[in-house]
Amino acid sequence: MAPQDKSSLGELEQAVMNVLWDGSPLPTRGVHDLVGRPRGLAYTTILTVLQRLHRKGFASRIEAGRGHVYSAALTRDDFAERQGRRLAATLLELGETGLAAFLVEARKLDPAAVASLRRRLEKDAP
Repeated sequence: MAPQDKSSLGELEQAVMNVLWDGSPLPTRGVHDLVGRPRGLAYTTILTVLQRLHRKGFASRIEAGRGHVYSAALTRDDFAERQGRRLAATLLELGETGLAAFLVEARKLDPAAVASLRRRLEKDAP
């Protein structure tokens, strides 16, 4: 089994982070009610995901009685920026062929989204 990438999120981790971004701070029970219960998952499964997110640095927690209250440790935008930087580094590692393949796929993006990205890049350029 390959080691888990500590900078990315699995599908269930993403669902939990979405709940934390939308309504934190939340106790484990609250996260379970919003994410675990609709999926038929055990409370302990959500607890394990929250603990993993805390270890990865995506979630923060404070003690509350016998449990913890969790909140997002970084904003959704900070996470997106981190992932974008990671993607850019990966593209550079792939060389010209990988970058060319990416650009071919990028041509399929919505033109409005591309224009928005272009404006943001121009704003953030040194």
